[in-house]
Amino acid sequence: MKKEYIFTQVDGDVAVVTINRPPLNALHSEAYAELYETFYELSKDDRAKVVVLTGHGDKAFVAGADVKEFLTLDGNTGPLYTRRNNSVREYIRRYDKPVICAVNGMAYGGGCALALVCDIRIASERASFSLGEINMGILGATQYMAQIAHFGSACKLVYTGDPIDAAEALRIGIVDEIVSGDRLMERSIELAKKIASKSPLAIRAAKGCMVKAQQSSLEEGLQYEESALKELWGSDDKNEAVKAFLEKRKPVYAGR
Repeated sequence: MKKEYIFTQVDGDVAVVTINRPPLNALHSEAYAELYETFYELSKDDRAKVVVLTGHGDKAFVAGADVKEFLTLDGNTGPLYTRRNNSVREYIRRYDKPVICAVNGMAYGGGCALALVCDIRIASERASFSLGEINMGILGATQYMAQIAHFGSACKLVYTGDPIDAAEALRIGIVDEIVSGDRLMERSIELAKKIASKSPLAIRAAKGCMVKAQQSSLEEGLQYEESALKELWGSDDKNEAVKAFLEKRKPVYAGR
């Protein structure tokens, strides 16, 4: 699939996926389709062990949806639009590789939702976040925000649609780290490479466990973790990791 709005660069173990739809990277139907196709293709690429998702430029990660599309939607077509966009976001949330979101500017509406489904969010100092759908008479990302942010803060964002800056986003828990704008990609790739250096089997299992923890009871999560550990205990990667630790060297993982 030839892509017009989503660009990918694989550097060693890390894939950088950039949303590029000037001027503010607003997502419309075609861009969502390209985003899904990009992540699907990367799922088959054994080179890429971690994905960094960002937006082009320094003004916006994704400044929401293309609102012009809203005028064509009603009680019949609107739910189909929502379901399709949610399916892309859920695919990324459940992705079997870690996804780091490098938030380079505005993450509004659908852009905020997209950031929330990533595993880790690193924001530049100029980043800002908003769930402004309430101002369009609709809703968005309520469930993701309620899971990640402090509950009262989540309600405030959903009910008012007001934007918050990176510092406030860090305080309420939807951002994990803030860096200067000129270090955003450097720091994001640095973290991605650190994660990519771990056992591929262990990272895949860890991602599955963290997703499971978001949607199950503690008891169910522990059972899932025990099942994942059964495979890891018997893996060559575990033996290599222990030997490397004892021999004071870097492990060389085979992914089995």
